[in-house]
Amino acid sequence: MAPLAALRRLAAEDHRHPQFNAHVATLLDSVPPPGLCLSVGGGPGRPHPRLTNLNIAPFANVDIVGDAHALPFAGGSVGGVYCEAVLEHLEDPNRAVAEMLRVLRPGGLALAATPFLQAFHGYPSHFQNFTTEGHRLLFARAGFEVLDCGPCVGPAYVVTSLVSTFLAQFPPRLLRLGDRWLVRHPRAAMLCSTTYVLARKPAAAPN
Repeated sequence: MAPLAALRRLAAEDHRHPQFNAHVATLLDSVPPPGLCLSVGGGPGRPHPRLTNLNIAPFANVDIVGDAHALPFAGGSVGGVYCEAVLEHLEDPNRAVAEMLRVLRPGGLALAATPFLQAFHGYPSHFQNFTTEGHRLLFARAGFEVLDCGPCVGPAYVVTSLVSTFLAQFPPRLLRLGDRWLVRHPRAAMLCSTTYVLARKPAAAPN
């Protein structure tokens, strides 16, 4: 029973790419208090207490009600932007990323994680997913300097999440343990569940 319990604990852990987790720390460190680190689409969860959640409705843990397509902040007033599992739900992600660029201070970081191979899900709808290259271009076209991009959650999660759509039982989740190794594979981006992009507003860019 003890080995099974250990496997369950491991399967429940966050197996995102270590580089993505390092970028989360870098983003937060780049915005010392009382600077604003905005989580676009955040809530009801709060991945870190430093994040200020913005969403379209007053869900639990939502600090600011607003639209990602028209962020309620002055240009250059936000220290950093975090956006996880949100861009797939936006009708116009190009406009939303342009808004992130507008509100960021010069040199500010934006970190996004967005599904690539996931089934239709979520609220208010699900419009698109992004490959690593598509994710990179989304931010580059908006005017960001893309510093890094790659797989965030790996191939094993793709398999288990799709299978779990039909099989709501424990054994498929054990396969997610494979992402401890597969998410680091050089070809993980070809079959990853989500991708990430870390971008910076150029210092000379206008607000």
